[in-house]
Amino acid sequence: MIQLSNISVSFGEKVLFKDITWNIGLSERIALVGPNGAGKTTLFKIALGLQSPTTGGVASAKKMRTGYLPQQEVVFKGRTVLEEASSVFADRHAMRDEAEELSHLMAAMSQHDPELPAVIERYGELHHLFEGQDGYQLESRTKSVLQGLGFSEDDFSRPVETFSGGWQMRLALVKLLLQEPSYLFLDEPTNHLDIESMEYLEGFLKSFKGTAVMISHDRYFIDRTVRKIFELEHGRLDIYHANYSGYLTEKEKRRELLIKQQVEQDKEIEHLKEFVCRWKGNYIKRAMVTSREKMIEKLQQQRVDLPSTVKSFRLNLPQPPYCGRNMVTLKDVSKHYGDKRVLSHVDLLVENGRKLGLVGLNGAGKSTLLKMLARVEPPTSGEMVESPQLHLAYFAQHTAEMLDDKKTVYQQVEDVIPLETPGRIRTILGSFLFPGDDVYKKVSVLSGGEKSRLALCCTLLLPANLLIMDEPTNHLDLKGKEILEQALKEYRGAVVLVTHDRYLLDQVVDTVVEVAGGRIGIFPGNYTEYLEKKESLLAQDAATAPQPVKEKASAAKLPPDRPLWEESKKLRSQQAAEQRKHKKTVAELEERIHLLEKKQKSLESDQGGLADPAIYKDGAKMKELMNDFDKNRKELKYLYDRWEHYNEENT
Repeated sequence: MIQLSNISVSFGEKVLFKDITWNIGLSERIALVGPNGAGKTTLFKIALGLQSPTTGGVASAKKMRTGYLPQQEVVFKGRTVLEEASSVFADRHAMRDEAEELSHLMAAMSQHDPELPAVIERYGELHHLFEGQDGYQLESRTKSVLQGLGFSEDDFSRPVETFSGGWQMRLALVKLLLQEPSYLFLDEPTNHLDIESMEYLEGFLKSFKGTAVMISHDRYFIDRTVRKIFELEHGRLDIYHANYSGYLTEKEKRRELLIKQQVEQDKEIEHLKEFVCRWKGNYIKRAMVTSREKMIEKLQQQRVDLPSTVKSFRLNLPQPPYCGRNMVTLKDVSKHYGDKRVLSHVDLLVENGRKLGLVGLNGAGKSTLLKMLARVEPPTSGEMVESPQLHLAYFAQHTAEMLDDKKTVYQQVEDVIPLETPGRIRTILGSFLFPGDDVYKKVSVLSGGEKSRLALCCTLLLPANLLIMDEPTNHLDLKGKEILEQALKEYRGAVVLVTHDRYLLDQVVDTVVEVAGGRIGIFPGNYTEYLEKKESLLAQDAATAPQPVKEKASAAKLPPDRPLWEESKKLRSQQAAEQRKHKKTVAELEERIHLLEKKQKSLESDQGGLADPAIYKDGAKMKELMNDFDKNRKELKYLYDRWEHYNEENT
């Protein structure tokens, strides 16, 4: 348990928050949400003991293990990826190294050496501790977590210095997950992850036995991982026993209830004031007037205060220019870079008013497809037909490079919407995290993230009927994402986007385009419906035995989504081959386990084995048996784990 009692933090006259009490229990899944600048990271650091509050106290259990992933980048150097990840097991590696030293020492000692029994005892103790802490599984466990968060086997031996800051942050997260602390504090853990890595992290947190507390702008991630939300806003900390979607609903209900209570109080006060005004000069009713005045004073003291909220803002995108139904058509389009094939024989129609989300593994070709639609990259072969009335706006990370460094933030937006009022322009910029005097900053002094937000703002304000966007939410907070989501949902033109924000995909898109193996599959519906369809297809394929090909299907018999049908057929064939391979592997494992179990019994027997007292009279023989015994037991444990893994996969 971590208890924060009456915590206040102030910087000079500025009070960040005051008299906050926060109890963090065992095995909880908590998200800390609130606007930028509310003090979420500060509260994290106080809970972790990394920062002292201005007033108040923090209490926690003794010997409690905490892990913290900060938002700022972590830098590693001097090791390979596998060495850096494995460094969290330094204590167990020390046990292993000491046991190896003792093994060498025993080999060099005489069987009559009086120190030999003590060395043997210490060796056995270390061996027992190491095995009890799953020492023999450390390497496989480390590799599994590395791969889950996107590292390939080729990356394991690469120096950590050769990786970007985002990948180093992934490595920092790997180390935290391997440590499995009692309390895991994560500040924006999904910032540097792709969808597959996010899903792995979600799966890890579901089985994590400790408490996980996180700050995140990823609404889908919060929805799937937390059961309790603490909202830090305007110096207050409010609790909601729900995930993110439930929190939004409950917050609105609470506000409606407070408004109702405030209206009722105002009516009561007004009624009492009318009585006082009417009878104030009446001597007979003086006592009643005095009583009403006291009631008014008491009600005013107890008056319900509505939590102040940021003025609601809606980003209304320009009316899209007229365009016919078919905006962009790709016919048998392929894209190659030299000998590297990225996309092959792609057929895709972008219709007016449709909202498409591209999904797929990193490197599958999503951004390449987006660039072709945006006229940035020409197709290698095939045909791309555009409507004559097409007006597209394209946002990508490099769009920020097209901003004018000599202009201010305000001037850059004013150039796009010159007829808009100054107040409206400032309001729009505020929604993209440029409050107050920040609008007068020169573009040249903005950070990379700020330039990206400004470029997104300018792109959305262009008069276009097709918006093409690559990762538009990367540098937005929760409020900014909600404003963008609302704007895209109400936008009457077409949208094609690539994003890791699964909540945005769920709320905005009506068609998911999966890019895999150089081909595309079309899934009508949002992201959740796409996942359900994929799971259904996999279940059908797993239940369906490979079918012998009797005749070639005619074009008329093929489903309308040909790439998906071909992928399904290919998957069934692969699964049949995998099942045969699986059975063969299990049989080989069982045979090897049987042989090693027989050998283990022999090594443990009282006839020439470790249970034979005579063996300990021959030091060299005893050491040889112990080494064989350890080696055999390690291999057996490894084979047992593999056998269980394969059988779990088959159930």
